[in-house]
Amino acid sequence: MKKDKLNTRLREYAKSLSPKDDEKDLMSKVYNAVNNVLWINNCIQIWSYPRYTSITPVHDLDVLYILWEWNENSHNPLNTLIDLNNKLISDFDNPTKYSIKISQQTHSVTISFQENNEEKFWLDIVPAYIFNKNEFWLDKYKVPEIINISHKNRIKKYKKLTESHEEMWWINSDPRWYIKIASELDSATRWEFRKSVKLIKNWKNNLCNSDENLKLKSFHLEQVITNFFRENNDLEIFDAVFNFFIELPNIIARPNQISDRANSDKYIDDYLVKLTQQQKNKIILARDCLLIKLENISSNDNIRNIFDICYYERVWPEEKFLFDQKIPVCTDSNYSFKICGNVHQRDWFRAFVLDVLWIISIDRKITFWIEWNQPNVDLFKWKVRNDSNCDSPRGEITDHRTLREPEHTKYWWNHYVECYAILNNVCVAKEKQNVKLNK
Repeated sequence: MKKDKLNTRLREYAKSLSPKDDEKDLMSKVYNAVNNVLWINNCIQIWSYPRYTSITPVHDLDVLYILWEWNENSHNPLNTLIDLNNKLISDFDNPTKYSIKISQQTHSVTISFQENNEEKFWLDIVPAYIFNKNEFWLDKYKVPEIINISHKNRIKKYKKLTESHEEMWWINSDPRWYIKIASELDSATRWEFRKSVKLIKNWKNNLCNSDENLKLKSFHLEQVITNFFRENNDLEIFDAVFNFFIELPNIIARPNQISDRANSDKYIDDYLVKLTQQQKNKIILARDCLLIKLENISSNDNIRNIFDICYYERVWPEEKFLFDQKIPVCTDSNYSFKICGNVHQRDWFRAFVLDVLWIISIDRKITFWIEWNQPNVDLFKWKVRNDSNCDSPRGEITDHRTLREPEHTKYWWNHYVECYAILNNVCVAKEKQNVKLNK
């Protein structure tokens, strides 16, 4: 599929991942209802929603409740939270169809929106102290360290802290910087940034649903994409997605690469140290499967299937794909070609040129070439893949010709030969020919 069509299809799918109108309406109503109690100047939304990188379904909203200037010797918001909890109970006007439950935690107040005692949506209001300015002269904050974990785990942690009478640690936070950068990138890239992030988050969520032990963090992956676009804001959505998955093995192999903007001694990818090698290997198997599907996508395929999770384990060390050489596949019919195969004479068997149905006997030699209408490209790459059930499945990719010239038909079953036309390090055309060996 041509790159421009691929970009269009990816953008359409990314758009379908955005929060639905009813979700946006719900969050807007809830946030406005909070502002009516606390005043808008005292509140700021955080996480992905104000950066426009969230995806459906949306289940939570986090709000910083800005108190006053940070005082190193006095930063216990207990009395403030008691007042806040009481004020919300008395003054919060529920704008939704759900029943609500307001509860004070050790370092936040949570509003749980429920239906038949099942939580459908929740809002965490977290205290924040102003303590500094960032490079854009926007406020930075001190917030409870616990804010960096998910809502459900946060509630469990709050309960544990209450029971053990432990004091919360406070960390620096710079949400306005991340919102500012995301906004600028989105504008400069005509929304390619946010759409690229949504696709990666969708795959990440699918991965975790497939195996809950493969927990990559959304914010970390978003910052990887952020760095891609900060280095080159001319990237298109296909480039960003392809580059991300090409780099994924390196990303998960090297923790502590992306500093927290507000805490120079902390890294947002530090959690990677907890991934086992087995978990990393499985993530790479999922990545390989996605990239194989991306290499073979046709105009009739549903683009969402690309991001469904599957795992591809290479059955032979030599098996390679174009993405291993960082070569994307964006085919163009203007560069199409046809593979031919010349079966050499052997004993009393005559030589012949293979036709459309390539069924031949074992122990023959074949020389492969491209028919006379060769497209004008930089080079051709060849791949020979034998049946997975044979002793040598192969799958290497070589320049200009197949690894062996001629190739020798040695194993039974189904094999294939594939040729790739490479122009400017992009595969602009490819041709695959199946070869069946009979006894």
